[in-house]
Amino acid sequence: MGPRVFTVREANALIPRIAQCFIEFDGIRDRLRRVKAKIDVLEMLWADEVQSESNPDNREYRHYVEEVEKSKQAYEAVTRRLVEMEVVLKSVDTGLIDFYGVVESRLVFLCWKRGEKAVDWYHHLEDGYPGRREIPAECRAE
Repeated sequence: MGPRVFTVREANALIPRIAQCFIEFDGIRDRLRRVKAKIDVLEMLWADEVQSESNPDNREYRHYVEEVEKSKQAYEAVTRRLVEMEVVLKSVDTGLIDFYGVVESRLVFLCWKRGEKAVDWYHHLEDGYPGRREIPAECRAE
């Protein structure tokens, strides 16, 4: 069995859930940046000694390391939700998602980028994002 093939309407119906995933990715990345900065400071101050249980900052350090692990798990959970939706995550950074679809009797990627209101673009599988074209009106009505 191959990948799920979406109509434009089906892809558009998922946009709110996908947009929410990117909001969650933002929160996770922000949290990771803050925690990583705190870990860096502790490691600069103590080097490897921060990992010793006798170090006065060890408990705080371990807390931050656990936060990093929790963030990684949260990131993986959001990624799994996207996989379960059967979409193709192209880029978390740019918020780029592809959906397999059909345009003019050809298998293509219906293409959505974060911030766009709807799936209005497609590209051939071999073309990628730079080859995006507007979805013909007759395909949007299906």
